Amino acid sequence: MATGTAFSLIHGAPADRLRRLATYASVAVAALLITVKFGAWLETGSVALLSSLVDSLLDAVASLVTFVAVRHAMSPADREHRFGHGKAEPLAVLGQSAFITGSAMLLLAEAARRLIWPVPVENAPAGIAVMIFSIGVTIGLVLYQRHVVRRTGSIAITAD
Repeated sequence: MATGTAFSLIHGAPADRLRRLATYASVAVAALLITVKFGAWLETGSVALLSSLVDSLLDAVASLVTFVAVRHAMSPADREHRFGHGKAEPLAVLGQSAFITGSAMLLLAEAARRLIWPVPVENAPAGIAVMIFSIGVTIGLVLYQRHVVRRTGSIAITAD
């Protein structure tokens, strides 16, 4: 963390609480966006919405992985982990990278299929409205996560 930031890093229970709340917020936003985007994709048949839906599904999985990793990383040191469980966060980052790679391959295949066999988009205004809503909700989540990262230095929240 660079010096001169507006916040100093906090530790202990306050930092744990912020990290935990950030993971709850991430999972909740992912679930909301999955629901909204799934409905919009059914309504429009848009590959762009499908792409965004898959991204939200992977965000949900990544958020759940982060949630578990952060909870595990907060576990105190024990006999087998003398220095604690802090390495769980970097492992969550690795898992998130794998999810991103998988989603990219899936979406590339679907985009190629639609390029070869095009399908018209229906009810475009519904799709546009959902995407605007998604952008607003995502901006709110990212701003909150940035606040948590500045306060805690959590690499798992950064990756999420």
